[in-house]
Amino acid sequence: MESAPGINGFHLEPRCRICRNEQVRTKVNDLLATGASYAMVLRAVGDNNAKLEKCDQVTIDSIRNHCGRHFPVQNVARATYREILERRAKENSVDFIEGVATAITPLAFLETVMVKGYQTLVDEDTTVSYRDAMEAALKLNEIARKDEGAMDRARMLADMGRIIEVVRTFIPAERWPEVQAALRGETPVSAHTAQAVQGVRMVDIDDASDEDDD
Repeated sequence: MESAPGINGFHLEPRCRICRNEQVRTKVNDLLATGASYAMVLRAVGDNNAKLEKCDQVTIDSIRNHCGRHFPVQNVARATYREILERRAKENSVDFIEGVATAITPLAFLETVMVKGYQTLVDEDTTVSYRDAMEAALKLNEIARKDEGAMDRARMLADMGRIIEVVRTFIPAERWPEVQAALRGETPVSAHTAQAVQGVRMVDIDDASDEDDD
C-alpha cells in the first residue's frame, strides 16, 4: 500500500481513517489540541462520517489510535500539551474518552503554561535580563536552603524513630501504650510510668544500635 501524502516532512498513515482524509484529519487534530474528549471529537466529525462508507467512518478507537500514534508526529508541540492534558485527566478521574465536557483540568492548564513558558525561555531569540537572572538565582538558593532543612528534619525524625524502637525492646508490651500516651503529652509522666523504663540505660541503647548496624 502506497503512503498517503506527507505533512511536515512525515508520511501519513494510509490505513488510518483520520490520516487519509485531510478534512477529517485537520478537524480532529484541532479538536485534540484544544482539549476535546474523544467522544466530543467523534460528534464533531458526524457530518463527515455521514458522507463516508462504513469502512471509512471514524470511531472512538480510530481517534484513540490516531492520537497515540500519528498526532504526536504531525503536531509535535500540540501533542506535548495533549499528553499533559490526558495525564492530568487520569490523575483527577476526568473522562477524556467518553466525557461530554472538555478534558482540561486546572493542573493541566498550569503545567501547559509552565511548559510553554519554558519553550519560550530556551528559544535563542529570547533575552533574559540580568535582573531576572539574579531573581531566579536568589529564588533557587532559597529553595535549596529549604530543601536542606527538610532533609535535616527527615534525618532527625528517622533517628528519633530508631531510638524509640530500640527503647521499646526494653519495655514490657503491656506498658507501651502508657509510655506512648506520656510521649504524646496526654498523661503526665508519673513514677508509675517511669517504672516502665526502669533499668534501661543509655549504654543498652547504644549496644542495641551497634547490633543493628552489624
